[in-house]
Amino acid sequence: MEYQLEICCSDSGFMKMFTSTAPFMPIRVGDLLDASAWGEPASGSKLRVLNLEHRISQKANLGIDPSGRIVHRILIHADKVPDTTQTTQ
Repeated sequence: MEYQLEICCSDSGFMKMFTSTAPFMPIRVGDLLDASAWGEPASGSKLRVLNLEHRISQKANLGIDPSGRIVHRILIHADKVPDTTQTTQ
């Protein structure tokens, strides 16, 4: 199984994608994501999760794939919020 986490910001579109062979920790609507470590110039703000979409699909059979043929993709829609003490409470 392959796991993908794709984060889209409502004002700027696609932001970041992560891929793993292990599941990601649960993320819920309302959670804050700290994008400062992503090294992207537009990602200095915190992001608040607006909604999530799960997509489970199968890869085409193209030989040996150590991650398996099933992909669990989580698409996260988020909004930038000011990085203040109030947003972290």
